[in-house]
Amino acid sequence: MNKVAKIIIFMMLLLGVVVGTYYEDIKIGIVDSFPIRYVRVTGTFQYLLKSDVKKVTGVAVQESFLTVDIVAIRKAVEGLPWVDSATVSRVWPDIVDIHVVEQSAVAYWGHDELLNNRGELFKPTTLVGMNELPVLIGPIEGHFRVFDLFGQVQMNVEKTDLALTTLVISPHYAVSAVFENGLKVQLGSEKPIERLSRFIGVYDRMKSNANGLMQRVDMRYHNGFSVAWK
Repeated sequence: MNKVAKIIIFMMLLLGVVVGTYYEDIKIGIVDSFPIRYVRVTGTFQYLLKSDVKKVTGVAVQESFLTVDIVAIRKAVEGLPWVDSATVSRVWPDIVDIHVVEQSAVAYWGHDELLNNRGELFKPTTLVGMNELPVLIGPIEGHFRVFDLFGQVQMNVEKTDLALTTLVISPHYAVSAVFENGLKVQLGSEKPIERLSRFIGVYDRMKSNANGLMQRVDMRYHNGFSVAWK
């Protein structure tokens, strides 16, 4: 190794010792020179509070504008139950901008979890104001399959006066649906949507039957169905 190379290596080692010795002072100087003065939270919120978003960013935004870890902030924000996704960016000279997309809840899964519009589970700390959502009940880890079935049921009843309140799928995937008017329709495990479509085809004529209001319809027969009247 020639003399020049040795001198360069020595200077780099010396510089490393100096930087290491005064690292905290240098870091404090950077933070003092480029502090984060504002955390701006944007998005359309129905259940999420901006204060909750700012709370989880607390430690991270004490860093300087130049060194703040925006990836860590994004992960912390996306860890909130009502957050579907978040984007985080710096806005010169002293702003951290956080844009949040809130979860869109479409149904309960059981009684203490929710499904978003992609069939993914999330569990808020409170469910206040969610009473009008339909309830889906099914096998553990079967929420995606049940969510798909839920969408097909909704499509079949959308042009009727039937509003789904509960969709129950047994461990063997036998399906039953309960509607807002109290009507329960048993669809079984074989071609439940085809059976539902067959029921919808005669529903308007059946609901005006002089015998009274329908209480339960069993569509599990191959060549017909049975009706229990109130």
